[in-house]
Amino acid sequence: LLARTVYADATRSERRAMHRRLAEVVTLPEARARHMAMAASSADAATLEALDEAADAARARGAPAAAAELIELAVGLGGDTPVRRIRAAENHLHAGDLEQARSLLDTLMARKPRGTDRAMALNLLATMRIHHSRFEEAVSLLEQALSTSECSPDVRVRTLLLLSHARLN
Repeated sequence: LLARTVYADATRSERRAMHRRLAEVVTLPEARARHMAMAASSADAATLEALDEAADAARARGAPAAAAELIELAVGLGGDTPVRRIRAAENHLHAGDLEQARSLLDTLMARKPRGTDRAMALNLLATMRIHHSRFEEAVSLLEQALSTSECSPDVRVRTLLLLSHARLN
């Protein structure tokens, strides 16, 4: 309660300075990345890299919700890329937050991504349709993903696997 009161009474610049100092002393990568993000007012390469690495570590330890939160911190600081939106959506999907995953993907699709980014987003949207037993819609999305030019071979293989599953059902 005391710590919360002190934090709430601090100015924005005082809070940023505190987080900057904490980022220098904490040893856990996830905590360090969070403090770096809270200290920043906009994206810088070191903070974005720390957030990406911490998100990978969180996902590896089986915490997709934490990974998604870290990626969204990077997006919020100005590091908004299609890959980060896709990674955040995928982590939300694995955490069971389908609405947030869909929101991220809908925003991305409105920007008309191309190539592998488009195919990956369509794959995730199709996966959500499969979760809801909407297989015909999933097939349509996956066929769109296959028609995407300049798609990487590994994403094309994942698309074909999902498509076979959707068609089978």
